Amino acid sequence: MDRALSEDCLRKVLTFVSVKDCARGAGAASKHLRGVASTTNRLRFTEEYVLRPPQYTTTPGVAELRGVVHALATALGTRRWLTRTVQGSPALEAVIGAAVPPARLGITIHRIYQDEGRYRPQGQPGIETLEPYALYVASGIVDPDVTKYISGGRECSVSTGSWIQYDLPFQFKISAFSFGFSRCNAEHFKDWTFEAFDGEEWRQIYYNRYGPWPEARWDSNELAQPVMFGRLGDAGASSRFRIRLAESNLTERCMHVRGLELYGTIMPPWRID
Repeated sequence: MDRALSEDCLRKVLTFVSVKDCARGAGAASKHLRGVASTTNRLRFTEEYVLRPPQYTTTPGVAELRGVVHALATALGTRRWLTRTVQGSPALEAVIGAAVPPARLGITIHRIYQDEGRYRPQGQPGIETLEPYALYVASGIVDPDVTKYISGGRECSVSTGSWIQYDLPFQFKISAFSFGFSRCNAEHFKDWTFEAFDGEEWRQIYYNRYGPWPEARWDSNELAQPVMFGRLGDAGASSRFRIRLAESNLTERCMHVRGLELYGTIMPPWRID
């Protein structure tokens, strides 16, 4: 029993309960526990918290997520992940129940198009920064179910230097990350890097040359299943991570990243909500 609870917060709380209080019965012990509950919560936030990569479920396109995005969205699994109805353009049907990005997770999208006038009229901001499209595409990035067709078209035909960035509300020592991809041009998602900001500059901690889904076809019904990426370079602890398109002989690539999740160690001090 001691081994099973060795890292559990309850065991640490019980060390504050005297044998005398325990002997007086469950009521006395419970009253004492309530008195030290706030102390326990503070203790929890001053220690490292590890989020280990999970195994994928047997449901195609759906990952059993227990990473930092899931932790922020569900307060470490203690509440439901909120959903909403989103729609990317009048040409697409609404997607029911798309995941709401966690409030404390910053998502920044920077897309470069060879033909800027295609989506960015002169003197106007890019449509990817405007509502409701910004809400739409952010749900696509965090939703663990890549079987949902969350794609508005602005993620197509982007150029080198485009990126998707996560900003966490605490320092995070990453050990792995995972994501899926919409079926559109998944086979061409090559030559990209995963980077961490070290406080002064972006540092590459993973590079993918050939692409996670080389056999995918845009005209098929097969989904680009979520893939786990580990064996990362040492970036230390950081609060900013991004996927960036590197130099490539492919002039245009799509960037339909779905269910981007991070795994590793949350560094103290930290808070989820």
